[in-house]
Amino acid sequence: MIDLTRKMVPIFIIVSMMLSIMPIADNSTTLDEQPTVFHQGSSAVRVQISSPEFTISADEVVTFSATLYDSVNSVVAGEIIWSSANGTITSDGTFYPWNAGVITIQARHTNLTDEFNITVTPGIGQSLEISISAGQVLQNNILTANLIDARGNPNPTDQAAWSIDGQYFGQGNPVWIPLDIGEYQLTARLYQMEVTTFIDVVAGNPYEFVFDQNIVIQSNSAIQLEPTLVDANGFAMDINLAGSKAWLVENGSINSTGVYFATNPGSWNITVSAGPVSGTGILTVVPSDATTSVLAIIPNEPVYVAGEQYQIAAYRTDVFGYSGLITPPLANFSVSSGTLSQDSGKVYWTPMTMGTQSLTVIDSGFESTVSVTVGHGLAIDTRLAFTPNNLAVGQQSTIIVQAYDLAGNTWNVNGSIDVLIGNASTITNHDTYYTVVPNEVGAFAIKSNWFDSNSGIVFESQEIKQVGFGDLARIELEGQGSKIPIDEAFDLNPRFYDSYDNELTDIFVNWTIDGEDQTLSMSLLDYNWIPSSIGSHELQANAAGIFSVVSLTVTAGDARRIVTNQETGFVVNSGEESDLYVEIADSRGNFAPAESVTMSLNSSVGTLEPSIAGRGYWTFIGKTAGEFTMTLTQDDAVHSITLTINPGQPVQIFGEVEIRDYQQGDVALLTVYGVDSNGNIVSVEPENTSISCTSGSDKYITADTWELEISKSGLDRSCSITWNGLVTQAFFDVESVLLGGAIGSTNTAMTIAAILLGLILVTMVVLVRKANYEAEDSEDWFDDEYDDEYDDEYDDQEGEEEDQPVGEEAVQPAITNQPQQESPTPSTPTISDQERTKLATEAGKLGVMQAIDQTKQGASGWYVDVSGDIQYWNVAADGSWSRGQ
Repeated sequence: MIDLTRKMVPIFIIVSMMLSIMPIADNSTTLDEQPTVFHQGSSAVRVQISSPEFTISADEVVTFSATLYDSVNSVVAGEIIWSSANGTITSDGTFYPWNAGVITIQARHTNLTDEFNITVTPGIGQSLEISISAGQVLQNNILTANLIDARGNPNPTDQAAWSIDGQYFGQGNPVWIPLDIGEYQLTARLYQMEVTTFIDVVAGNPYEFVFDQNIVIQSNSAIQLEPTLVDANGFAMDINLAGSKAWLVENGSINSTGVYFATNPGSWNITVSAGPVSGTGILTVVPSDATTSVLAIIPNEPVYVAGEQYQIAAYRTDVFGYSGLITPPLANFSVSSGTLSQDSGKVYWTPMTMGTQSLTVIDSGFESTVSVTVGHGLAIDTRLAFTPNNLAVGQQSTIIVQAYDLAGNTWNVNGSIDVLIGNASTITNHDTYYTVVPNEVGAFAIKSNWFDSNSGIVFESQEIKQVGFGDLARIELEGQGSKIPIDEAFDLNPRFYDSYDNELTDIFVNWTIDGEDQTLSMSLLDYNWIPSSIGSHELQANAAGIFSVVSLTVTAGDARRIVTNQETGFVVNSGEESDLYVEIADSRGNFAPAESVTMSLNSSVGTLEPSIAGRGYWTFIGKTAGEFTMTLTQDDAVHSITLTINPGQPVQIFGEVEIRDYQQGDVALLTVYGVDSNGNIVSVEPENTSISCTSGSDKYITADTWELEISKSGLDRSCSITWNGLVTQAFFDVESVLLGGAIGSTNTAMTIAAILLGLILVTMVVLVRKANYEAEDSEDWFDDEYDDEYDDEYDDQEGEEEDQPVGEEAVQPAITNQPQQESPTPSTPTISDQERTKLATEAGKLGVMQAIDQTKQGASGWYVDVSGDIQYWNVAADGSWSRGQ
C-alpha cells in the first residue's frame, strides 16, 4: 500500500498541473452565469440539483445536473445557470474544487434556485509544513505537522518523524517540554518530504516580579529599580507584559517609574505589583562618607564555629549622622585564622582554628579590630588517642575518644568504648576518659562509639594495639595495719609479682625501716623483723624501682598491770558519758593504751565501751545511782577503783500528797522530787521550784516538802509544780465543812450544834416546869409528853444529819467564801477509746493531765487524767485550776 501511494503521488501532481494550465471555455467561470438552452414547454416552477457524490477531495472533479419541473412535476426544458461558493464550475455543471471545506453549489433558472452542499477534503499531500509556531517553557507542547495538497489545503498528519536541534525526538504527535526559553530548530519528515523551521520557546504567564539580590545604595541618593518579570518557573519575560505597576517601599520614597530615593541606612522591603502579579525585594541603604567605622560580624555570636561562614562588614556612621552596615572591598579585611571570600557583594569569614582569633577591617581610612572565640565545627569522624601510645602489661594507659572537624580541630568527646580483642575488665570508665591496664600479652583491639547530637550521626572508630611484656609490677608484704607485740618477731613474707600476677623469685630487696636502711639485718633474719620499740613503724621494700610499704603498730606485751586516770575515785552522773583513760604495763615496763579491758559491774549499773576520744579511752555510762567498785581486767592484770554514780539530769517531776481525801481546814504535806532517765530520784531545788494550788496557799518547809493549807473544797483539787522546765500536777479531793472548817470538821460542827440545841431545849423545859410547878397533873403529863416528843425529834434530826451527803455539793449553799462563778462548761467531746488510753498513759508518764486538744495544753479545756476520765478545767489568769461543773 505504501509503494502504491508513492507511485500515485507523481501521477496526481501531473494531472493537477494539466488541469491548472487547461484553458477554460468562455462560458465557464467561478461565479459567472452560463446560459443553457432547452426546448420550451410548460413553465418551470422549481429546479433540483443532483450530485453523484457528497464528498470529494480537492484533487477530484464532479459534474452536477439540474432538472426543471413544472407544476405537475413534469420535466421541462430551460436554461440553468451554475455558480459555486469556492472553486470553479462550468456551464455543464462540472465542479473543480479549490479549498477544502463545505462548498455550496447553486443552480438558477430565472428566479428559481436550488443549492447543494458538498464537502471538499484535502487532496494528496504534495508538501509538509510544521503547524506549531511557538512553545512555552516547562509546559506540554504537542508537535503537529500538516500535509499540503496541490491546492494548498493542509491536512494534519500523525506519521511525521521529529527531531529537535538535530536530535531525534519521536514520531506522530509527541509532547515536548522545553527546559529553557530560546530558539529551537524543529524538523519534520514524512516519506520523501521534509520541512525545517525555527520556533521560539517563551516564558509562561506572568507570575511575579523578582528584584536583584544585592541592591545597595548610599543614603541621600537615588537609584532606578528594574525588577524582572518571571513566570511560575522563574523564566524572565518583558516587564511590560504585566501592565502598569504600583510601588511601595518601607523606608525612603519611590515614584511611579521606580526611582527610589534613599534616606536611613538599613535593609528595607520594597514591593511592586501589577494586578495579580507582585514581587518583594530588599534594598540595602548604606551610610555615605564615613566619620567612624567598626568591624561587625553577622550574626554576633559568643563563640564562632570553625568551618562555618559568617558575614563580616563595617558598621559606618556617615556625615549625615546615619549609621549602618557597609561592605568594604575584600582586600580591606584581614584575619588571624581562617579564610575570606566574597559572594553577591558580601564578604564572608570562615574560621578554622579553635581559640581566640582577631579580625581587622579598614573602611574610609578607619581601622577596626575585634577578637572573638572560635570553637570547633561539626565532627566528620572520631579517633582513639592513647597516652602513652605503647601498651604494656601492668602499665596504665589513658584512652580518649577524640572528634575532629574539616578544619583539623580535635576535641575530646564522651564516647563509649567496647573491647573487641582482649580483657574488657582491664578498662575503667572515668566519664570523660578511660584507663586501661593490660594483664596479658598480645593483641588488644577496641572500638569507640559516639553520637553527635548536633549532626545526629553515630561515629565509630577502631584501634588495635600490641601489648608488650611487663617487669616486676608489685611487691606484697604481710601485716599492713596490724598490731604486733614487742616481744615477738614478725615475718613480713615478701612476695613479688609481674603484671601477669605470676609470682617471681630471686628478687633482691632493699629494706628501709623508719627511714633507716635495714637491708643487711633483714636479709640475715630471712625477712623477719624484731621490733625494738612500741608505736607505729613504717617498713619499705624496694626492688627494681617497685616499692611496697606496710605500717605496723607495735604494742606492749601482755598486760601485767593496769593504771587509770581516776585512781582516787571515778565520779559520774547517771545517763551521761564519762571517759576513763586506762593504760597497761607489760613485763618490760612499757605502757600502752588498754584496748581490750573488761568490767566486772552488771550492765544494770552501767556500761563500758571504747571511746571515740582515742586509744586507751573508755566511755562509761552509769545507770543506777550509788557507790560501787569497778574492777577492770585485761590479760592477767586486774585493777579496781571506786565508782560513784550520781543521779543524772531530771526528765520528769512528781508531786505526792499523803492522802487523796482532805477536808476544809486540814493541813497537807506535799513532797516534790524528780526522776532522771534511769529512774534515779533527783532532789529538787526549792529556789527554782514553783507551786500553785487550787485548794489554798502553800509554804516551803524543808528539803522536798511543802505545807498546803486546805481552804477550798472540791473534787480533783490540784497543785501545779514547775521545776527547771518540768511540770507536773498532784490531785486530791477536799470535802466541804460547815463554816468553811473554821471550827473543825463537819462532825465537830454538828456535835457543837447538837449541844447548843440541847442546852436551849433544857432551858425551855426548866422555864416551862417552873411556870406550871403548881399543876402536878399537868406537870406529869408535860414531862412525859415532852420527853417522848423530844426523843423522837432528836432521833429524827440525827437521822437527817446522817443521811445528808457530806461533800462540796451538800454544803455549797452554806459556804460564803466560794470562788466567783465559772463560765458554763461546754459539752463533753467524744474521742476514741484508743486516743483516751493514749492520753491517760501520757498523763501517767508525765504526772500531768493531758489536754484532748494538744494545742491548748495548760489552758482552759477538756483534759484526760491518769484514770482515763474526761474533765473540764478552767485555768484562771493567776494560774489556778478549777474544775468545771
